[in-house]
Amino acid sequence: MGTLTIRDFPADPIEVECKKCGRNGHYRKAALIENHGSDIVLPDLLALLASDCEERTSLGNRGCGAIYPALGLVQRRNPTLKFD
Repeated sequence: MGTLTIRDFPADPIEVECKKCGRNGHYRKAALIENHGSDIVLPDLLALLASDCEERTSLGNRGCGAIYPALGLVQRRNPTLKFD
């Protein structure tokens, strides 16, 4: 199982929000696919969308709180592994 791509995103428009600074936005999936391609993985897309965030550091997206709120509503495809 790999990282989800923009095609796998469960909602349209795609919402991005940051609980730290209050920034939020809605993006049409078709426009994002046209601009970034249908195979872009969601973490890379989020980094692009939040690239002008003042909280971002040279180490990546550690300081920025940007998330996809809709992904919190999606159930896991695979059950959690249990080891006895």
